[in-house]
Parts: sequence; structure tokens; C-alpha cells
Amino acid sequence: MLKSNVVRILIFTSVFFLSSVAVFSYTDPEYDTITIRGGFFVLLEPAGPFELEVYDEEKAIRQLLEEAQYVFSAMIYGFNFVYIPKDSLRGVEEEFSFAPVHTIPWGDSGLRVTDGRYKNGRYDAEISYEISEDQVPWVVSWETSVLPAVTAVGEGPLFSGIEGKKEAIGNSVKESLRNYLRPRIYDKPRRISGLARLSEVPYITMDAGNYICKARVTLRLEEILEYEIY
Repeated sequence: MLKSNVVRILIFTSVFFLSSVAVFSYTDPEYDTITIRGGFFVLLEPAGPFELEVYDEEKAIRQLLEEAQYVFSAMIYGFNFVYIPKDSLRGVEEEFSFAPVHTIPWGDSGLRVTDGRYKNGRYDAEISYEISEDQVPWVVSWETSVLPAVTAVGEGPLFSGIEGKKEAIGNSVKESLRNYLRPRIYDKPRRISGLARLSEVPYITMDAGNYICKARVTLRLEEILEYEIY
């Protein structure tokens, strides 16, 4: 039963910081249940050349759950990231790596698919996840006006399926970091590390063979290393 003050703080701050997107809802006032919701889609190949309306629903749902597991984990826990900006004068190439801090366990009963529908080779559904009491402090730690939130767009290859979507999300995280730092840091740093969190379910579309991801990202910078001056 989530009856602590920390939950009430989360409810209060979510109304103000996330009101533009239907991400968090409170479905059971008696138990202060907190639920994340979002729309997801997956592209499916037809079963045969003459069976365009035949599809593998089990495969579709599994892929949707896998993507939602990834996105919701990034909304609750965030990513660790390391970014090395490109510096042509020093012969340094750009590098960006990121990984989930934690991941919702596969098969978690809190993860559910609703309103699934198939049309023209695409399966869409709304997926929800009920946040556990142990996860509440993670979400609360991100709900502060002190941390910057930046919107950016990233791309990933369409032919790579869910891995292409993950790449698009990662590139949107990288672009959000670059957009935030560009007007604030004039001397290019050697290395930047920290955490980034998806503030809401990303908006993903398709264009010219790519997934296009528009994401709002909350940043928590932990270390900025400058080049040594001799």
C-alpha cells in the first residue's frame, strides 16, 4: 500500500511536470496506485503473399512488451551515459555510449497490453505499467525543476526493428545533451558523463527508411572533464 508522503509528492509534481502528456495516471485513490501508460507500435511481415491480413499476434505482443519494458525502465530509472565530443583539431572522434541503470524484469505482472489492433502490417496497442512501491523513490528523484529537461530528435534504421528504435532513442538522448551544452560550454570538454531519463513516452514515427524519435529527456550531469592545458 503506497501511503507514504513520498507518493503524495510524486502525485503533486507529476501533475505539473507531465500534464502535457498522458503518461502517469492514478487509478486507485485508496491505494495510491501509480501507472505509466503509452502507445506503441510494431511492424509485422505478412504470413504469405496472399494472406496480407494474417499476422502473428503473439509475436506482435511480445515485441511491444519488449519495447515498453525498455522505455518504461528509462522513465523510472534512466540511463547512464558517457559522451566524448568530436574535436577535429585534436583528432578525437565523437563517441556516445549509454545503458539502462536498471530494467523492469521480463514477465513483470505490472506490465500489460490493452487495446491491441492490427491493420496493414502494423500492430498498435496501449501498454501500461503499474509502478511498485520500491520504484517510487526513483521516479520522485527525477521530479524536480532543478534538473534540465530538453526535447530532441534522433534517428535509427527501420530495418533493425526494435534495435533501430533503441538506436533512435539513444540518438535523441545524445542530441538533447548536445542541445543543452552547446550554449553553455564554449570550450569543448574531453568527456561528459551522467544520467538521462525519458520524461515521457517518446513519439516515434517512420520516414525514409528510419525511425524518427522525438523525446523529452531529463539530464543529470555528474562529471565534465576538460582537456589539460600545458
